[in-house]
Amino acid sequence: MFLIVLWSCKQPTDNKSQKEGKPTQTKSQSTSVEHTNDLSFDYDKFEIKKGQLGEIKIGMTISEAEQKFDGLRKEVGQATDFGFGGGSPAYLYYDKDDVVFGLIPALDTEILLFIIVASPRLTTINGLNPNSTVKEISKQYPKVKVYQNLMNSWEEISDTSNNWDFVFMTNEKTVGDYPDLENPSELKNMDIKADWITIK
Repeated sequence: MFLIVLWSCKQPTDNKSQKEGKPTQTKSQSTSVEHTNDLSFDYDKFEIKKGQLGEIKIGMTISEAEQKFDGLRKEVGQATDFGFGGGSPAYLYYDKDDVVFGLIPALDTEILLFIIVASPRLTTINGLNPNSTVKEISKQYPKVKVYQNLMNSWEEISDTSNNWDFVFMTNEKTVGDYPDLENPSELKNMDIKADWITIK
């Protein structure tokens, strides 16, 4: 009985500390390769728009972009993992074990060239997300076609007015058919989900 009373007396103090955003460092946070942030990431503030994700805009430096958000763990990957050659890094930002988005600078600079949006909790201004199906995408773009990337055989559906690409890392089952590799295809398999959205 004494232990229960002691625990209940301690509980409000713990909750207050969390509400005030005070650090509650864990072992995994302290051993992160890059950096951690103890604030939570507010997905609602990061709408996918033309040339930007929330307040993160193409053309900013990576340092400027990192000042626009909190609460994510940073790791460094390769731009080639997302189909971009040239040797640039890809700065990836995680919510626990899930990639939320990545920032890819121009080669040998800090200037942001591409934003890779991976979390389905982030949505475009027309209600789509990085894991939307071909069917859902086609409802927003009724006459759209799909292109095959000749470098890696992935497929892309582009919104040219907003500078977005919905990227599909397809293999055997593809979104379209490509008898002529250089021409786009009508949409065939409507249940395939996108893997991410590239903001350019």
